[in-house]
Amino acid sequence: MTSVQNWLTDFAHHASNGDGAGVAALFLGDGYWRDYLPFGFTLQTLEGSEQIADFARTHGAKSGFRNPQFDGARDDQDGFFTFKTRLGTGTGHIRLVDGKCQTLLTTLDDLQFAPPHSERVDGRDERSPDVLIVGGGQAGLALGAQLSKLGVSYLIVDNYDRVGGQWRSRYDSLVLHDPVWYDHMPHRPFPEGWPVFTPKNDMGDWLESYANALDLNIWTSTECIGAEFVEAEWQVELRRNGEPIPVTATHLVLAVGVSGFPHTPRFPDRDKFQGPQMHSSAFEGGVGYEGQRVVVVGANNSAHDIATDLVAHGAHPVMIQRSSTLVVRQSVYCEDLLGSLYSKEALEQGITTRKADLLSASIPMRMLEEIHRGLWIRIREREAEFYDQLQAAGFTIDFAEDGAGLGLKYRRTASGYYIDVGGSQLVIDGKIGIRSGVTVDYLVKDGLVLSTGEHLPADAIVYATGYGMMEDWVGALIDPETASKIGRCWGYGSGTRGDPGPWVGELRNMWMPTEQQGLWFMGGNLAQCRFFSHYLALQLQGRLLGLDSGP
Repeated sequence: MTSVQNWLTDFAHHASNGDGAGVAALFLGDGYWRDYLPFGFTLQTLEGSEQIADFARTHGAKSGFRNPQFDGARDDQDGFFTFKTRLGTGTGHIRLVDGKCQTLLTTLDDLQFAPPHSERVDGRDERSPDVLIVGGGQAGLALGAQLSKLGVSYLIVDNYDRVGGQWRSRYDSLVLHDPVWYDHMPHRPFPEGWPVFTPKNDMGDWLESYANALDLNIWTSTECIGAEFVEAEWQVELRRNGEPIPVTATHLVLAVGVSGFPHTPRFPDRDKFQGPQMHSSAFEGGVGYEGQRVVVVGANNSAHDIATDLVAHGAHPVMIQRSSTLVVRQSVYCEDLLGSLYSKEALEQGITTRKADLLSASIPMRMLEEIHRGLWIRIREREAEFYDQLQAAGFTIDFAEDGAGLGLKYRRTASGYYIDVGGSQLVIDGKIGIRSGVTVDYLVKDGLVLSTGEHLPADAIVYATGYGMMEDWVGALIDPETASKIGRCWGYGSGTRGDPGPWVGELRNMWMPTEQQGLWFMGGNLAQCRFFSHYLALQLQGRLLGLDSGP
């Protein structure tokens, strides 16, 4: 049986010589190598012998990969290892099957020749930082924390008057659906005793305390009006407390979430409806809706949360479900999808947040699809009674069109699902009405007329219809030509609905260089912001030091 240490020694030998064929021969024919910076200085997954050989041939020798040290026992066939390269130190993970590598993950921990961190970055004028980050939510703050640690000058701008304002502005009942072990921010985890599922105001307050504790450089009440790339730098127009302020930066990072602007459908005769209409982002809570008939257009996370809140305040909501929705009970989500890596039990078994993040990253997207198809077959069988009850109530369910489930649906479109925190039982019990497989034809003064011809009475309408694409921000803040040049953001080219090919294997344009020099995207859920902010910060630091494409 081949030991992992011997395999790593052989890998280092072939890689350092630029021997692509020798490296590829160490892998299974359909093996994977995911490299997060040490070799190619970006985020990428190589699949199969040909891609692996080409990558090793191109990047192996100049990477300076050396001194790999396996952390596991002699007979272990998978585990973590450390190594050094010309860039710095790194951490990896490997899985062997019959002496060949099935998956290899290589990640960069630091840049060894970078200047030492100082309490305050290099003293550049605040109006000309190296990195301008637009958005002060978890994405912008996480990246700011990483850049601060690296000694890179940056400025975060956010249009709310307080850090965490975006969270505080949402409806009162909003609570994070992810457990606390999954949601830590970089360098400062939630304290002991923090709620397992964080209420939205607590999340906003935590982000504010996080920014204060780490002394992050952030301007609140500041809006980005527009940006133009001129002679290798960004010229950005900001408006702070109503005052226009020009800022220049080498790199511009859009940290404005995983979506574009609120999408509100313009149904015919919209103006004839006599009650209030609002997008879900403007819904503040169910207070004041007692006894009212409220139609919620949509049937995913926000729609369920809003309908549930309305029921709690004595209203009578009906959800309009145009197409099917993936539903999973929160307990199943936390135990089956996250529990092995992000839970109290996992932590007690020595799986730290850092190890959990690396283990998660060690599974490439194509393999993750296969694993999750099997996982969701088991969930569907075990939860059959629950799903039967939902369908009997008229709710239409899917598990992604190829059966790959929630995790992949999130990575493809970040939409089309509901993590059930009580809303599904209200649907089953008839307290939340449902109209499935229908659309809205037009509005009348007292309600909506559906594609079935049904007149659905309503006193108010909430459009839980989601948001546009992330690249919409580029068109609005820069120009449509730049938006067209960078192309799609998010999704990995699965070829499923909403995520067209070709296959990429990493989330498009996220945390990596785009086709527009100096333009980057930072976003995702709290776990993604924690993990990927490190690699984006290193790429930014490296480019400021003259590393445009690796060693």
